[in-house]
Amino acid sequence: MPTDPNSFYASAPVRHLFAQELVALGPILGGVYGNFGLFLRAHVNAPAALPAHLLGSMISVALEDSQHLGGRLQCAPDQLPLVSESCKLVVAQHVLERVDDPEKCVGELARVLGPEGVALIIGFNPLSLWRPWLAGKTRRSAASLRPQSAQSCGQALARHGVETLQTRYLGAMTPWQRGADASAGDRRSPWLARLGGSWLLLARKRRSALTPLRLRPSARELALNPHLAPGARRECA
Repeated sequence: MPTDPNSFYASAPVRHLFAQELVALGPILGGVYGNFGLFLRAHVNAPAALPAHLLGSMISVALEDSQHLGGRLQCAPDQLPLVSESCKLVVAQHVLERVDDPEKCVGELARVLGPEGVALIIGFNPLSLWRPWLAGKTRRSAASLRPQSAQSCGQALARHGVETLQTRYLGAMTPWQRGADASAGDRRSPWLARLGGSWLLLARKRRSALTPLRLRPSARELALNPHLAPGARRECA
C-alpha cells in the first residue's frame, strides 16, 4: 500500500542529492545581484537554504502538489502573482518534473525573469543509474514524478526566449554513493559525468531592457511634410 508522498522527499538519498545541488549553485549565485529572486522547491521537505547570494530579497515557495505552490506565494505553478521581468534570478529545483504542465510552468518562469536574468533549472537525470531506484521509490510513496532530459528542458526554455548557456551533471552516479560531493560531476570524464543523479541548466534571458530612442525625422521626411517638427521639439510637446 502506498505510503505518504512526503517520504520520498524526506528520504536520505534524495535529501543528500538536493543538498549537493544547492552547494553547487554557490559559485553561480555569488555573481548574480539584483532586487528580487525566486526559488521554487519540489516539496516542503526539500532543503530550503540557498548559498549566500547578492539578491535583495529571495522569494521561496514549494510545491504542495502538482497544481499548487505554498510559502510566501499561494498560487498555481503557471500563474505566479509577480510582475513580468521582476526577478533577476529564478531557481527551480526538481519542479518541472512534478507539475502537470511543464511547458506552461517554463513560460511563466520566463515571463517573470528579467532581461539578462539568470535561470537555474535542476532535474533528475533520466539517463542515470538513479532511474530504477526513483521508479521504485516513487511507486511505493505514491509521489508523482516525470523526469525529463536536460535537452528537452533547454528546448522548452528556448521557445520562451531563454538561452541555455551551460549544462552540468551533479551528484553521485547511484543513490548509494553517499560520500560523493556536489562537484563530483565536474571531476569525472565527460562520459561519466553524464551519469550524475541530476542535471543543472544555466540559462539567461537574452533581451535588452533599454527603450529605443525616438529618431529625428530625416531631411526627406521634413521635405514631404514641412509641418513635422524635429524630434527634440516633439519630445517636449
